[in-house]
Amino acid sequence: MAPQTTATRRQAAVMASRYPLLGCGAIAAALRVQGATWPWRLRVVSTCASTESLAQRWTRHGGGHNGACGVVARQQRYGRGQWGRPWRAPPGGVWLSAAWPLPRSVAATRLQTEGLGLAVAVAVMEWLERLGLTVTFKWPNDVLLGERKLAGLLIHRQLRGGVPRQLGLGLGLNVANAVPAGAVALRQHLGTRTPSLPRAQAAALLACERAMVLLEQPDALAQACQARLWLPPGPLPGPTGAPVHVVGLTPSGGLRLKGQDGDTTVVYSSSWRLPAPPLDPVPPSMAPLPSRQD
Repeated sequence: MAPQTTATRRQAAVMASRYPLLGCGAIAAALRVQGATWPWRLRVVSTCASTESLAQRWTRHGGGHNGACGVVARQQRYGRGQWGRPWRAPPGGVWLSAAWPLPRSVAATRLQTEGLGLAVAVAVMEWLERLGLTVTFKWPNDVLLGERKLAGLLIHRQLRGGVPRQLGLGLGLNVANAVPAGAVALRQHLGTRTPSLPRAQAAALLACERAMVLLEQPDALAQACQARLWLPPGPLPGPTGAPVHVVGLTPSGGLRLKGQDGDTTVVYSSSWRLPAPPLDPVPPSMAPLPSRQD
């Protein structure tokens, strides 16, 4: 045990020197106010290459096996989305990764495909709707406000004996940060009603808790996600190149496509993705606002 303990301490010291920890009291307070039931352990850093990399290092040393843990960054230099696409993560947004053990109340079979991603997406959208926003889910892992990307998430699972034992989330949410073309931030729509960063960060972590509840109600989850599903306005090239229409979702999170011959196929996120929505010019009311760091 001694060599392992020494190595663990050495790794922790290296992480602390490279990524000095910041105070997490504001996020912890926001979690309490918003009704968190998990005993979250948090690490907040100013800048990092990727919160996912830090979270993986932490969980390798037991960070996520003993309860829920979250790594939050003020900004990321090399954030990545699905298929490794870069995700811009400047100051003013929510950039975090979380890991937690699979609750005993959730059947592992519900996590074999995209079910966990659907549950987290619905939980995030429920919070955004309480802010007065109308959002949609662009399969498999984006949340849109209008036709523009507001948030993106990545789900992962750690298997042991073929069974998920630890679950993880990487999430980026534009709050008051500068955004690239095709994206939108909360403050562009909410103005002075934009939630503070600690409140938004806590809401993202609470989405993990809410997702576990939703997974216990698979039929209700499928209906909730189906009702919020973004549908392309017309046919689009399918996996084989032939035109298809998006019909809806399966309970396991697959996307149902209908071809011109009437046949229906189901695709999953590892094999195909929806194209980006067509964008209209940005109206003056959505002009970028100064970022807020509270």
